[in-house]
Amino acid sequence: MSLVLVHDSTNSKVKALQCDANGLLKVDKVDVSALATDATLASMNGKITACDTSSVSGVVAVSAVSGSVACTHASLPLPSGAASESSLASLNGKVTSCDTSALATAAAQSTANSSLASVAGCVVGTALTVSSSAAALSVTNNVVWGSSSAAEAVSNATDQFSDSVDVSTFEKISIYGSSNNFAHELDIQVSPDNTYWFDLTSEFIQVDYANGHFGRVLDAPFKYVRLKSVASGGGGTDNLWAFISGSK
Repeated sequence: MSLVLVHDSTNSKVKALQCDANGLLKVDKVDVSALATDATLASMNGKITACDTSSVSGVVAVSAVSGSVACTHASLPLPSGAASESSLASLNGKVTSCDTSALATAAAQSTANSSLASVAGCVVGTALTVSSSAAALSVTNNVVWGSSSAAEAVSNATDQFSDSVDVSTFEKISIYGSSNNFAHELDIQVSPDNTYWFDLTSEFIQVDYANGHFGRVLDAPFKYVRLKSVASGGGGTDNLWAFISGSK
Protein backbone atom coordinates (compact mmCIF):
# COMPACT_ATOMS: atom_id res chain seq x y z
CA MET A 1 0.00 0.00 0.00
CA SER A 2 1.37 3.42 -1.10
CA LEU A 3 0.93 6.61 0.82
CA VAL A 4 0.48 9.88 -1.17
CA LEU A 5 1.10 13.10 0.74
CA VAL A 6 0.03 16.57 -0.35
CA HIS A 7 0.81 20.01 0.99
CA ASP A 8 -2.05 22.00 2.50
CA SER A 9 -1.38 25.65 1.59
CA THR A 10 -3.82 26.98 4.17
CA ASN A 11 -1.82 25.79 7.19
CA SER A 12 1.44 24.67 5.69
CA LYS A 13 0.88 21.09 6.80
CA VAL A 14 1.29 17.80 5.00
CA LYS A 15 -1.74 15.56 4.64
CA ALA A 16 -2.36 12.14 3.22
CA LEU A 17 -4.85 11.62 0.35
CA GLN A 18 -7.70 9.16 1.12
CA CYS A 19 -9.78 6.87 -1.12
CA ASP A 20 -13.24 5.47 -0.56
CA ALA A 21 -14.22 1.79 -0.54
CA ASN A 22 -14.30 1.78 -4.34
CA GLY A 23 -10.80 3.17 -4.64
CA LEU A 24 -11.95 6.60 -5.77
CA LEU A 25 -10.17 9.68 -4.50
CA LYS A 26 -12.07 11.51 -1.79
CA VAL A 27 -12.48 15.23 -2.54
CA ASP A 28 -13.95 17.55 0.04
CA LYS A 29 -13.86 20.73 -2.05
CA VAL A 30 -13.43 21.45 -5.81
CA ASP A 31 -13.13 24.93 -7.44
CA VAL A 32 -15.83 24.97 -10.14
CA SER A 33 -16.07 28.75 -10.51
CA ALA A 34 -14.78 28.60 -14.15
CA LEU A 35 -17.12 25.81 -15.26
CA ALA A 36 -20.22 26.46 -17.43
CA THR A 37 -23.45 26.94 -15.55
CA ASP A 38 -27.05 26.20 -16.51
CA ALA A 39 -27.50 29.87 -17.36
CA THR A 40 -24.56 29.98 -19.80
CA LEU A 41 -25.54 26.69 -21.39
CA ALA A 42 -29.13 27.91 -21.88
CA SER A 43 -27.82 31.06 -23.61
CA MET A 44 -25.62 28.99 -25.90
CA ASN A 45 -28.46 26.55 -26.64
CA GLY A 46 -30.57 29.42 -28.00
CA LYS A 47 -27.94 30.15 -30.62
CA ILE A 48 -27.66 26.57 -31.98
CA THR A 49 -30.43 24.98 -34.03
CA ALA A 50 -30.98 21.26 -34.09
CA CYS A 51 -28.63 19.72 -36.66
CA ASP A 52 -28.01 16.02 -37.13
CA THR A 53 -25.16 16.09 -39.68
CA SER A 54 -25.09 12.32 -39.92
CA SER A 55 -28.51 12.21 -41.57
CA VAL A 56 -28.54 15.36 -43.77
CA SER A 57 -30.18 14.70 -47.16
CA GLY A 58 -32.30 16.48 -49.75
CA VAL A 59 -32.16 20.27 -49.78
CA VAL A 60 -30.40 22.23 -47.02
CA ALA A 61 -31.20 25.95 -46.97
CA VAL A 62 -28.32 28.33 -46.21
CA SER A 63 -29.07 32.00 -45.62
CA ALA A 64 -27.54 35.10 -44.03
CA VAL A 65 -24.04 33.75 -44.63
CA SER A 66 -21.20 36.16 -45.32
CA GLY A 67 -18.45 34.98 -47.68
CA SER A 68 -18.14 31.63 -49.44
CA VAL A 69 -19.67 28.39 -48.27
CA ALA A 70 -17.69 25.23 -49.04
CA CYS A 71 -19.76 22.32 -50.33
CA THR A 72 -18.40 18.83 -50.88
CA HIS A 73 -20.50 16.25 -52.70
CA ALA A 74 -20.01 13.12 -54.74
CA SER A 75 -22.73 13.93 -57.28
CA LEU A 76 -25.80 16.12 -57.72
CA PRO A 77 -29.07 15.18 -59.40
CA LEU A 78 -29.91 16.88 -62.73
CA PRO A 79 -33.00 19.11 -62.88
CA SER A 80 -36.04 17.75 -64.67
CA GLY A 81 -35.59 17.81 -68.47
CA ALA A 82 -31.83 18.45 -68.41
CA ALA A 83 -29.70 16.81 -71.12
CA SER A 84 -27.68 13.83 -69.99
CA GLU A 85 -24.32 12.66 -71.26
CA SER A 86 -25.97 9.93 -73.31
CA SER A 87 -28.47 12.32 -74.98
CA LEU A 88 -25.70 14.81 -75.79
CA ALA A 89 -23.64 12.05 -77.41
CA SER A 90 -26.65 11.10 -79.54
CA LEU A 91 -27.12 14.74 -80.63
CA ASN A 92 -23.43 15.16 -81.45
CA GLY A 93 -23.66 12.31 -83.95
CA LYS A 94 -26.41 14.16 -85.86
CA VAL A 95 -24.73 17.60 -86.09
CA THR A 96 -22.07 18.31 -88.74
CA SER A 97 -19.40 21.00 -88.45
CA CYS A 98 -21.00 24.41 -89.02
CA ASP A 99 -19.26 27.84 -89.01
CA THR A 100 -22.17 30.16 -88.29
CA SER A 101 -19.95 33.28 -88.64
CA ALA A 102 -20.00 32.80 -92.42
CA LEU A 103 -23.79 32.57 -92.73
CA ALA A 104 -25.61 35.20 -94.74
CA THR A 105 -27.25 37.99 -92.78
CA ALA A 106 -30.82 39.11 -93.27
CA ALA A 107 -29.60 42.34 -94.91
CA ALA A 108 -27.43 40.47 -97.41
CA GLN A 109 -30.27 38.10 -98.24
CA SER A 110 -32.61 41.04 -98.81
CA THR A 111 -30.14 42.60 -101.28
CA ALA A 112 -29.72 39.28 -103.08
CA ASN A 113 -33.49 38.81 -103.28
CA SER A 114 -33.87 42.27 -104.83
CA SER A 115 -31.21 41.52 -107.45
CA LEU A 116 -32.76 38.15 -108.28
CA ALA A 117 -36.15 39.78 -108.65
CA SER A 118 -34.67 42.21 -111.21
CA VAL A 119 -33.17 39.31 -113.16
CA ALA A 120 -36.43 37.38 -112.97
CA GLY A 121 -38.18 40.30 -114.67
CA CYS A 122 -35.95 39.77 -117.72
CA VAL A 123 -36.80 36.08 -118.12
CA VAL A 124 -39.33 35.02 -120.74
CA GLY A 125 -40.10 31.31 -120.51
CA THR A 126 -36.66 29.81 -119.95
CA ALA A 127 -34.72 32.50 -121.83
CA LEU A 128 -33.09 35.68 -120.49
CA THR A 129 -34.02 38.68 -122.61
CA VAL A 130 -31.41 41.30 -123.50
CA SER A 131 -32.18 44.90 -124.39
CA SER A 132 -31.58 45.64 -128.06
CA SER A 133 -30.95 49.36 -127.48
CA ALA A 134 -27.33 50.40 -127.00
CA ALA A 135 -26.23 52.91 -124.40
CA ALA A 136 -26.22 56.51 -125.56
CA LEU A 137 -22.89 57.52 -127.14
CA SER A 138 -21.27 60.56 -125.60
CA VAL A 139 -19.69 62.75 -128.29
CA THR A 140 -17.91 66.09 -127.83
CA ASN A 141 -17.48 68.42 -130.83
CA ASN A 142 -14.73 71.02 -131.05
CA VAL A 143 -14.44 73.63 -133.84
CA VAL A 144 -10.74 74.11 -134.55
CA TRP A 145 -11.05 76.27 -137.72
CA GLY A 146 -13.96 78.58 -138.40
CA SER A 147 -17.13 78.58 -136.32
CA SER A 148 -20.10 76.30 -135.89
CA SER A 149 -21.70 77.80 -139.00
CA ALA A 150 -18.94 79.28 -141.20
CA ALA A 151 -15.42 78.68 -142.55
CA GLU A 152 -12.32 80.74 -141.68
CA ALA A 153 -9.88 82.43 -144.05
CA VAL A 154 -6.45 80.90 -143.46
CA SER A 155 -3.25 82.15 -145.07
CA ASN A 156 -1.50 79.69 -147.36
CA ALA A 157 1.74 81.65 -147.51
CA THR A 158 3.15 79.77 -144.49
CA ASP A 159 2.21 76.73 -142.40
CA GLN A 160 -0.84 77.46 -140.27
CA PHE A 161 -2.10 75.55 -137.22
CA SER A 162 -5.60 74.98 -135.89
CA ASP A 163 -6.71 75.19 -132.30
CA SER A 164 -5.62 72.18 -130.23
CA VAL A 165 -7.96 69.76 -128.45
CA ASP A 166 -7.35 67.68 -125.30
CA VAL A 167 -8.47 64.18 -126.31
CA SER A 168 -7.02 62.28 -123.34
CA THR A 169 -10.48 61.12 -122.22
CA PHE A 170 -11.53 59.89 -125.68
CA GLU A 171 -11.08 56.44 -127.14
CA LYS A 172 -11.60 57.58 -130.73
CA ILE A 173 -11.60 60.93 -132.52
CA SER A 174 -12.96 62.12 -135.84
CA ILE A 175 -11.30 64.94 -137.82
CA TYR A 176 -13.50 66.39 -140.57
CA GLY A 177 -14.35 69.60 -142.42
CA SER A 178 -13.92 71.30 -145.79
CA SER A 179 -11.57 73.51 -147.80
CA ASN A 180 -12.08 75.57 -150.98
CA ASN A 181 -8.57 74.50 -152.03
CA PHE A 182 -9.09 71.05 -153.54
CA ALA A 183 -5.32 70.50 -153.56
CA HIS A 184 -5.01 71.41 -149.90
CA GLU A 185 -2.46 69.43 -147.82
CA LEU A 186 -3.43 68.96 -144.16
CA ASP A 187 -1.33 67.08 -141.62
CA ILE A 188 -2.29 65.70 -138.20
CA GLN A 189 -0.13 66.67 -135.26
CA VAL A 190 -0.10 65.26 -131.70
CA SER A 191 1.46 66.47 -128.45
CA PRO A 192 1.99 65.18 -124.92
CA ASP A 193 1.87 68.64 -123.32
CA ASN A 194 0.31 71.10 -125.83
CA THR A 195 3.77 72.59 -126.37
CA TYR A 196 5.86 70.15 -128.39
CA TRP A 197 4.12 68.90 -131.55
CA PHE A 198 4.83 65.97 -133.85
CA ASP A 199 3.46 64.97 -137.25
CA LEU A 200 1.66 61.66 -137.55
CA THR A 201 3.53 60.75 -140.70
CA SER A 202 1.44 57.63 -141.32
CA GLU A 203 -1.81 59.64 -141.19
CA PHE A 204 -2.80 62.47 -143.53
CA ILE A 205 -5.90 64.36 -144.67
CA GLN A 206 -7.02 63.88 -148.27
CA VAL A 207 -9.32 66.64 -149.54
CA ASP A 208 -12.05 65.44 -151.91
CA TYR A 209 -11.38 66.89 -155.39
CA ALA A 210 -15.09 67.22 -156.10
CA ASN A 211 -16.36 69.18 -153.09
CA GLY A 212 -13.33 69.87 -150.86
CA HIS A 213 -14.64 67.79 -147.96
CA PHE A 214 -12.32 65.70 -145.79
CA GLY A 215 -12.64 63.28 -142.87
CA ARG A 216 -10.58 60.84 -140.82
CA VAL A 217 -11.33 58.58 -137.82
CA LEU A 218 -8.46 57.69 -135.48
CA ASP A 219 -7.76 55.91 -132.22
CA ALA A 220 -6.59 58.47 -129.67
CA PRO A 221 -3.65 57.15 -127.61
CA PHE A 222 -2.31 60.70 -127.15
CA LYS A 223 -3.22 63.77 -125.12
CA TYR A 224 -3.50 66.67 -127.60
CA VAL A 225 -4.24 66.86 -131.32
CA ARG A 226 -4.41 69.65 -133.95
CA LEU A 227 -4.30 70.22 -137.74
CA LYS A 228 -1.50 71.79 -139.76
CA SER A 229 -2.31 73.57 -143.02
CA VAL A 230 0.80 73.18 -145.18
CA ALA A 231 1.83 76.33 -147.04
CA SER A 232 1.21 76.29 -150.79
CA GLY A 233 3.27 79.43 -151.51
CA GLY A 234 0.46 81.19 -153.31
CA GLY A 235 0.32 84.07 -150.87
CA GLY A 236 -3.45 83.98 -150.70
CA THR A 237 -5.99 82.49 -148.28
CA ASP A 238 -7.93 79.24 -148.09
CA ASN A 239 -11.36 78.97 -146.56
CA LEU A 240 -11.02 76.24 -143.92
CA TRP A 241 -13.75 74.70 -141.78
CA ALA A 242 -12.62 71.92 -139.42
CA PHE A 243 -13.93 69.97 -136.45
CA ILE A 244 -12.37 67.47 -134.04
CA SER A 245 -14.94 65.28 -132.25
CA GLY A 246 -14.29 62.69 -129.60
CA SER A 247 -16.34 59.77 -128.26
CA LYS A 248 -15.94 58.05 -124.90
